[in-house]
Amino acid sequence: MKRIKRSFKIVCCCLVFSLTTLTAISQNANDFKTIAVDKRVKDFPEKYSKATPIDAFISISNIAANGKMSMKRAYSSYSIYQSFSKQRTPDREVPEELKNKILNWRIKECIIYRDSTAAVISTMDDANSFHLIIYFSKENGEWLLAKEDGGGDFVDAQNKATNHLPTLASYIPRMEFLKQTPKDTLNFTKYIKTYGKQPKNYVLEKLAKHKLVIYGEAHRRTVSWDLLRQIIADPKFVETTGTIFMEFGACNQKELDRFYEQEELDKSILLNIFGCQQLAGWTDKGQFDFMIALRELNKKLPDNKKIKVIFADEQLAWPSITTAEEFQSQSKKSKDRNTQMADIIQQTIQSSKDRRNSLFIVGFGHGYKSHISGTYSTPPGQIPALSAGAQLVERFSGNDIFSIFPHCPSIGNKGEMGGRIRNGLFDYVFELNRNVPTAFDLKNSPFGKEPFDGMIPMKFDPRAGSYSNNYDGYIFFGKLEDEENSTPLLELFTDDFVNELKRRATITGMVNLYDVPIKDLNKEHIINLLKKHGTGKFWNLDE
Repeated sequence: MKRIKRSFKIVCCCLVFSLTTLTAISQNANDFKTIAVDKRVKDFPEKYSKATPIDAFISISNIAANGKMSMKRAYSSYSIYQSFSKQRTPDREVPEELKNKILNWRIKECIIYRDSTAAVISTMDDANSFHLIIYFSKENGEWLLAKEDGGGDFVDAQNKATNHLPTLASYIPRMEFLKQTPKDTLNFTKYIKTYGKQPKNYVLEKLAKHKLVIYGEAHRRTVSWDLLRQIIADPKFVETTGTIFMEFGACNQKELDRFYEQEELDKSILLNIFGCQQLAGWTDKGQFDFMIALRELNKKLPDNKKIKVIFADEQLAWPSITTAEEFQSQSKKSKDRNTQMADIIQQTIQSSKDRRNSLFIVGFGHGYKSHISGTYSTPPGQIPALSAGAQLVERFSGNDIFSIFPHCPSIGNKGEMGGRIRNGLFDYVFELNRNVPTAFDLKNSPFGKEPFDGMIPMKFDPRAGSYSNNYDGYIFFGKLEDEENSTPLLELFTDDFVNELKRRATITGMVNLYDVPIKDLNKEHIINLLKKHGTGKFWNLDE
């Protein structure tokens, strides 16, 4: 199958952190085997082996130290190997200082769970202030890299590893299941020819029937925002829909209201809102243009038909944060984002005198209905809540809430790539249908019965179920290879905003932003970087 790489990636991270946990996995001390090591990487012969977890750790360390990144794919678990295509991970020169640093990592301990998963804990320097945790899973007799994480002190790292290893072990049977793909595609092609509808008409139809339609999106996707502009431009939209909820910080609602109330268009208000969305600002020009299109629509409507736009997300109020202490305080007081969104939507719908239905535009990772805790949405120290979609179903009903999944590769929130969904089966069926944009219900469909694999790491969770367990509808926009890249919101980056970014970085302790040290950050660099990432196709498909 073709390998896939997302073209838009600005902030690079060395470690991939996952907050997914399984609460129903029992632990027994006899299930764990601990091996004390207390040796540096350089104390072992330079070799490349998958025979044991320690061998695998030495291999991964030598790959990093010697810049042999093209080898990483072969030493990685099925759960992550497609993130390491040749295009994404070419060999590279490693500075001698960094090489020596890696070779001097001290391996403290290896914890093995039921001979199926393992964690190797090491220190990255002699200060012992941070412990690196590298997880491995045993697949077809080989120990393969599964995840990278970290902990503070040694005990914290041990506890993290012990808690996560059973979860990682539960992924292995699911991975084997996901590898299986139906050979007969006749039922799939028959279904979309019989039940497939034009996407705009499909969404409008659902808005007329359901109290809330969750439009799941992959961020910064031009074809998706183009479709949404077509939807709101249709006269049927304002007849059925009175409120649009968006995944933007509720702390900016007053500014949003001011933007829509202005007699003349004032882009500076909206730019300021986009600048306050997350630490580095929000560069989705498609969303920016959509919100302007909404304003233009409202200006033409009578008061009783105007569309109310509500920001539902939990985000930090950056203008009010002036010190590191205030940053820490606000971060700790933050609500789970999924719960925040569900709360605002519930309160708004139940208190509204407008009897029209509502549209919720949100990243599809917040819209699934299965009872799996959300990821990357919970402040440290809190237990992750269910997705906003699952919570809204509990508060209303399954029929009231209709959630739509957008066709895309299997992706994660931090740029992880998992290849084509269902190993390319869906793409093949759409190809047979001449890649005509189409939308359809998942319930009682062959597509809906397929195991859900659209999101990393959720797709490996044994509770993930099928596509119809998580979503009600499905939209295919067109052939992934033909999808044009998004245009970034370059207007956002003025000298004043770059100075604001530096201020935020100083408060939060960030060293690098937009791929450069904070001290070297300037608008020319950011704009050039965004332009570079905004060229070509949205999905770079590695043959």
